[in-house]
Amino acid sequence: MTRESIPKKTRDTLLNEYSHRCAICGGNDPHIHHIDEDHSNNLVENLLPLCPNCHLRDQHNPTRKIDVSKLKLFRRYKDPTILKPQFHPIYLRQIFLDSVESGEADVKELGYKANELVEFIKAFEMGKFYAKQIDELLELRYPSTVSFSDDSESFYESQSRNINRAYREKLIANREAVQRLIIEQLRYQKWAHES
Repeated sequence: MTRESIPKKTRDTLLNEYSHRCAICGGNDPHIHHIDEDHSNNLVENLLPLCPNCHLRDQHNPTRKIDVSKLKLFRRYKDPTILKPQFHPIYLRQIFLDSVESGEADVKELGYKANELVEFIKAFEMGKFYAKQIDELLELRYPSTVSFSDDSESFYESQSRNINRAYREKLIANREAVQRLIIEQLRYQKWAHES
């Protein structure tokens, strides 16, 4: 099976974006890596320039493969701290935001995961500041109780569905802002500046 070649305009756009350097280490002569490993998906957002060493070590070594979602996060924010092992616990706690659309977790589970992320963020430098902002974006709020004469089970099921839908929409709408705050907080961590 032959690989579809990356269009020259796409390749040039990508390489110019990274100054013809490796996205991870800044090395020369980068290869073009497909984040989702689909060689027919030549969207710029799916491509990363990686030097031969980073490409082989991080992408084609099955014992050290970087999670596709983490690479997408790195691609979006271009912060090498995302690829450091110290970021991984934060990454694991925020990854639920990428699966909200699937509807697999219920609202209570999503609320629990959001709270866990907020509490975890507090443990880092500038944690109180960032945790407060993230909590405002992810907080599960139930509407104030309204007294209705209809005590039917279908009414409460309908309310539950509405709360569930509204919370999922809130998480989806605020996902990028939360991730941006998490990445911004990384600059205050001492380990972020270690080689």
